[in-house]
Amino acid sequence: MCGRPLPAAGPDSHAAPAKGTGPRVDAERAARRLRRNAHLLLAYAQGDGYPIALPVELRGASERGLELAAAGGVLPPGTRRAGLLGHSYHAGLIGIESRQSTGWLEVGGGGALYAPHTQHGFVAPPNKTLLLLANGLLAKVGMRKARREGRFTAPEERSSDRLAPPSAR
Repeated sequence: MCGRPLPAAGPDSHAAPAKGTGPRVDAERAARRLRRNAHLLLAYAQGDGYPIALPVELRGASERGLELAAAGGVLPPGTRRAGLLGHSYHAGLIGIESRQSTGWLEVGGGGALYAPHTQHGFVAPPNKTLLLLANGLLAKVGMRKARREGRFTAPEERSSDRLAPPSAR
């Protein structure tokens, strides 16, 4: 085994968030998007404060949240903030999908209920030509924005400035 051993005690439950523990995004829509992904990981802070990520299965969805299951009952009982990541990566990274949520996890009574509070994600097309064109367009738009905001200068501008004597700068 490498690394530190897992803590003997499970994490303490967290206090409920001020805005409540229920889903803040459409849980059934989140479930449909997550089901398209090959892998699903749930992450939370352990009793020692370090994060852990565990593979989980999506068993169902309702207005209450997402019903999750993990092998061997490894999810600690209680309530806590948690993150959920669904992802699929194909050969050569051509065709990628990723969905991530932050939310509230309740484990007890033989089940786990995850209430998504935020959700973000992206899908990269499974066509190499289209993917390269989209990446190039996004890079060009990003560079123009960075130049407008003064966060980027062209390499030729930077190198010529470095070659000039200090008095000319």
